[in-house]
Amino acid sequence: MMLKVKTTMMILVSVVVFQFFLLSGEGRTDSGLDHLQEAKKLAGLEVDYFQKKIRNDWKALYGYQHPDFRERVSVEEFQFFDGRVLYNYRDAADHHVSGGLTPSLEFIKSNPEKKDVLGFPVPRKYRWFSNPFITIQGYDLKRVSISENGNYAMVEMELRGIEKLNPAVVRADIQFDVKKPYVDYWEKVDGQWKIALMVNAASISGGSKVRYFIPNSNAAWEKMKFIAYVPRPKAKGGKN
Repeated sequence: MMLKVKTTMMILVSVVVFQFFLLSGEGRTDSGLDHLQEAKKLAGLEVDYFQKKIRNDWKALYGYQHPDFRERVSVEEFQFFDGRVLYNYRDAADHHVSGGLTPSLEFIKSNPEKKDVLGFPVPRKYRWFSNPFITIQGYDLKRVSISENGNYAMVEMELRGIEKLNPAVVRADIQFDVKKPYVDYWEKVDGQWKIALMVNAASISGGSKVRYFIPNSNAAWEKMKFIAYVPRPKAKGGKN
């Protein structure tokens, strides 16, 4: 996990994929919020959000973003940066996670697609990481953590895919299976879960460093208490 937060652990029993869970224990807090139902809802949203990323459904992905993000970043900008753009990227010193100079909005809107080495247009693809040679194929849900007030959540997962070494460097087709930890941060806005505002990138230790987004007001997130729901491991030789 990228944030150091206080959590209370509970066990989830997966019934069908990630959409439905049964809780081993009580699912309500003193505030009366049904955190179990919110965990089920978030798990279902993650399934849909992941599929939209795989399909590069830019309109749908943009709709998942925080309203404050959409006020400052257009869908064209979101797509131009392959989904890896900060809400304040034009104000930030490093602009966006991929680095480099920031193009004008006019240039972005007139160049919705990338160009290959021959100058032909290539559809843009969503990128989980700054490394363009990682292709994500699936994920395993690890934990859904919801703040005690029910307004913030973290969905932790392990992404599965293939990483390819840069052929321009190794001069060969070398690829291998990879598993990488990943966290989506959510905030409830007007009763709907949206991706929380992201402002910076962070790295986790161990192996080659991979840059992640972290939520706005990071210190505030760290002070919150979360109730964490963990899926029960799949039974050996069968499915949950």
